[in-house]
Amino acid sequence: MQSFLIFTYLVSAMCNAYIEGTRAIVDMSKCPYEFGSPEFLNMHLKDLATIEGSIRRIRYEEELVIELDEEKTSVLIEYANLIKQVEGIMMREDVYGMKQDDHYELRRRTLRQFYEYMFVNPLMAGKTLSEYDEATPEKQIYVKGHQTYRAWINGILKRFDESKLYLLTKKTGDVRMAFLSLAGVKSLYFVNSIILDIPPNAIPINTPEAKYNLKYGIGVQMYEIPGSDSYLYVQTNPYISNLSADLQKVLKRTILEQSKENFDNADYRILFELKSKEYRQYFMDYSMLNGVQITPKDAIAMGREAAAWVVGLGAPMENIALDSENITDIYIDSENSPLYLEHHDFGICHTLFRYNKELLENAFKHVVLSEKGVRKFDDNSPIVDVVLKRLSMRCHLQRPPATFDELQGAFRIMRESPMTYPYYLGFQSFSPFFAGYDDALVTLGCSEAVLGVKGSGKTSFTAAKIISIGTKKRIIPVQDIEEIPVRAFRKRGFHIGAARVQSEQSEGGDRGQSKELDLVTMANALLRMGDAAIIINEVRSRTAVQGIINLLNTQPGVFLLYNLHAESLKDIQDRLELVFGMPSASMLATDRYNFISKIRFGRKGKVYRVLGHSYETDQNEKSFVSVFEMERGNCIDACNLKPKFIKNPEAWSRDLGKMDMGKMEK
Repeated sequence: MQSFLIFTYLVSAMCNAYIEGTRAIVDMSKCPYEFGSPEFLNMHLKDLATIEGSIRRIRYEEELVIELDEEKTSVLIEYANLIKQVEGIMMREDVYGMKQDDHYELRRRTLRQFYEYMFVNPLMAGKTLSEYDEATPEKQIYVKGHQTYRAWINGILKRFDESKLYLLTKKTGDVRMAFLSLAGVKSLYFVNSIILDIPPNAIPINTPEAKYNLKYGIGVQMYEIPGSDSYLYVQTNPYISNLSADLQKVLKRTILEQSKENFDNADYRILFELKSKEYRQYFMDYSMLNGVQITPKDAIAMGREAAAWVVGLGAPMENIALDSENITDIYIDSENSPLYLEHHDFGICHTLFRYNKELLENAFKHVVLSEKGVRKFDDNSPIVDVVLKRLSMRCHLQRPPATFDELQGAFRIMRESPMTYPYYLGFQSFSPFFAGYDDALVTLGCSEAVLGVKGSGKTSFTAAKIISIGTKKRIIPVQDIEEIPVRAFRKRGFHIGAARVQSEQSEGGDRGQSKELDLVTMANALLRMGDAAIIINEVRSRTAVQGIINLLNTQPGVFLLYNLHAESLKDIQDRLELVFGMPSASMLATDRYNFISKIRFGRKGKVYRVLGHSYETDQNEKSFVSVFEMERGNCIDACNLKPKFIKNPEAWSRDLGKMDMGKMEK
């Protein structure tokens, strides 16, 4: 009992508000409870009831900042003052009558029960007092006590019934919903989590890139928020939001009941599609048996919603993943932190969704189960990097002890169709002349390194070169994560087979969990099978770098493409010498170095992934020659990728369609 009281005191202290002038500030980062949860509200109302002085505003500093204005703050302060008055009344002995009265203890318990309900369920608190019934005592000596207690509870009940928080609770259904409405957030109807409201000053962007529709009737609208560097990405699902009350109830019940089932032994690669169809049929059958109106599209939306929460990543993540043409990454910094994403046209964007710890644990569990035991995610393996093939999504997950008691995730949405040179020309990533030049050198078999910062598109640009390698050569991508769309190339007639190797963590002795071969062993084994073009995706470790250099130096004529993180030749040199302990002369083994850059114009401008520099190795001079360089203008149309070895303006033209190639030959 003593340890429980100590724990309660510590939690209360961590959730307490501190006062700055007339503003109370609650630091949610120190509170173990979720914002708006019943446990938090219990502590918060008790805390407000102990604060002396005037409070005109309340500020909640969580993963985002929520501040109540004076009107909304007055709702909580009025209720806290009422709690103070009830506490004072409870301490008075004369309120309950004479101790000899048989109803004395019942009166104390009733008022105490009302007081405790005030913190967790105002509706039940009001019911407790309004339904209190006590017959008039037969002995005249106890009548006055009876009348006094009845007068007190009638006075308390009158004041309580008129309190703004109680009226708001009656309107919304419970105190949690009432508090969330004050804070400007909403609760997801089907699961225990909250969704933020669109800020009142948000301005919708009315352009084709900012307003569009996805599958299953889901709409996307981008908003600009004055004073903010980031845009707001908002999805709407009218089929779900417009469901009738009966369908909402059966959907919520299905999710709650099915979430208790154990599907750990099922095949998670196909489970989502199977369950979404099963739930769809169930909702249609239920509607027919109970005479509830439902449309086929409603049933499909309900089936996907249920499957998303029961065996998927949750409805917000599943629906965002549908926007694969525009979204490249989804990020989760911690539980209760709003999801944010990288949009192809608008860069980093915030969303209205957030996951609590329980929802994150379920989503992460479903990702790991899709690997059928190949990867583990526990205290001994706190980092996992896998591909969820169902969504073509690379999932990087972290948990304690790799984090400070938080769950974190980064989800890269990969293109199912391979990138090609026309794609890059459409995105204005480089010029038609460079496309032809690059195609020619790849066809000739020049070894090449593709470099750039994280998210610059190195893997996509490397994979695009498979088109230039052609269908007459055997191609082997070597990777620890299946990011290069091998199956898409096979369908187009390419002879391509991927090889899986150890991840960087495994090469460093990560817990002994991985059984894959290292890159050097795997590459040498593949070359013994015959001549092939080797593509190495994501070079991160010393073992991988050493393996690449060994291949280039010991296998004359081998065609090797690889990519790694670097922004300049100096970066590569420093990494070889200072990090990997290798001579910088090793760089001469690679024929070409192409650097991809991410640029934008203005703080809110669209993010472009362009070729920044291209170098070729001069073996005779033992140096690197700059052959292409991006000259940046004030907009993407004013940027030019200029070759250093030719002065014809056509070489950096963006359109060769009207050019007389006959004259160019001369």
